Amino acid sequence: MVRREITGIGSVARLAEYVSAIDRYDLLLGLIPIAFAVAGLAGHVLGLPLEATLLGGVAIASLALFNGLFFRPPNGLQGA
Repeated sequence: MVRREITGIGSVARLAEYVSAIDRYDLLLGLIPIAFAVAGLAGHVLGLPLEATLLGGVAIASLALFNGLFFRPPNGLQGA
């Protein structure tokens, strides 16, 4: 059995490595569920119907999707 050191789990250096590994496309993928969550919260607060709320979430998420796929697509050179 391998013994693991657990004292350095929350170190700042390790956290900085994870944050520096996040690229633009990770943020775009994270924006999609956040768009639906924000639209759902806004629809609940403003008393909008579910269809309008979903349409707002789809509009924001589709902007992120089209930006990542068509307007500024990945060129395959990341990490090379």
